[in-house]
Amino acid sequence: MHLLDGIICGMVLSLPFGPLALYCMEKTLSEGRYKGFISSMGMITADVCYGLIALFGFRYVESLLRDYQAEIKVVSGILILGLGYKIFRSRKNMSNTVEIDHLGYIRSYITTILVAFANPLSIFTFIGLFTILGVSTDVKHISLKIALGIIIGGGIQWFGITGALSHYRKKITLETLEILRHYASIIIMLGGVIITLSSFIKN
Repeated sequence: MHLLDGIICGMVLSLPFGPLALYCMEKTLSEGRYKGFISSMGMITADVCYGLIALFGFRYVESLLRDYQAEIKVVSGILILGLGYKIFRSRKNMSNTVEIDHLGYIRSYITTILVAFANPLSIFTFIGLFTILGVSTDVKHISLKIALGIIIGGGIQWFGITGALSHYRKKITLETLEILRHYASIIIMLGGVIITLSSFIKN
């Protein structure tokens, strides 16, 4: 049952919305399915870590997160803005042939996991999901099942998303791919700006 709770959390947290999800989709379209999937695993890894924090020690970090919420948003927003700008400024030779680049896989994974880790406020999302699902944050022995469920749920979902995008990628022209990549970078940068500006809005 707790494994299913983790799968549900993983799928909800891995819905293809937000700047990082868009970054993973852009990676899939511009550099192939595996690069996009590996990038998404960086997000899922961060989700696992924050899910475990929510399960084990939320009461110890809650006040810290609330006290530094504005600073966290600024850092997260700036990183996302930089991510979008990097995509916008880079000039890749778009091709329908995907080259194997093991070092590139590692860079993509590290990039997404670092940006995802810059948003510990997602811990509050886990608390909300745990509450809805009736998962007690006082029960420690379920942590492995929850973590495994998050990986399975998020992994299955992004395997499907990247697979669908990869199939779509083969049906569009290279010029269209470049246009999509260009607009994706702009949307990612706008997301970073919005997150940064939201840090100055008092609750």
